[in-house]
Amino acid sequence: MPQGMDAPRQMTAHTLNALKGWPAPAAVDFHTEFSPTVFQSNGRQPVLAGSVLHLNGSGKYELGVGQEPVMPLFSFNSSDDPDVYNPGGDPAQLRGNWVAIAPTGQSMSLVAIGGYELTSTEFIRDAYAPNDPLTSPLQGEEDAGRIKKGVLYEDMIVGFVSRGTVDNGYGHAAVAFWPFPVFPLPTEEEPTP
Repeated sequence: MPQGMDAPRQMTAHTLNALKGWPAPAAVDFHTEFSPTVFQSNGRQPVLAGSVLHLNGSGKYELGVGQEPVMPLFSFNSSDDPDVYNPGGDPAQLRGNWVAIAPTGQSMSLVAIGGYELTSTEFIRDAYAPNDPLTSPLQGEEDAGRIKKGVLYEDMIVGFVSRGTVDNGYGHAAVAFWPFPVFPLPTEEEPTP
């Protein structure tokens, strides 16, 4: 392999899968682009399918939720998937270039208010029990975008564990959960003198 080239990822190693409820006519999904700050803050690494996202003020994806009162989203595509990012060149200029079906640069996510049970491979390895609340570190923090146990009313909760750690259907560990946003309680501000 030439120096500087990454080894290809196994396409089933990083997934967001639905055990129940998706696809469905009333499913709640969303499409937009990633904010450039995502790649600046994570060392230009791709955002992997199954990562937790939120929208910034410009309507672009950013990683994690932390303690911010935002709507959690779950990345269905990795940011470097061919239907999201196509570095092959302009198909109008070069023959044989791959052409994406979806608008390139946009990625789909499932919204935390949807009626489905999901599994994500992008989680911090831990013992997960049914009903454990889940959160995800905010962009710029260690493990940003990965699911982990959260603290109710302190962290922005993205959902609750359903079955614990399961197989994602392709031999890789995933956490199974029901997405459900629970916002952190506002902090009490000290009165100004």
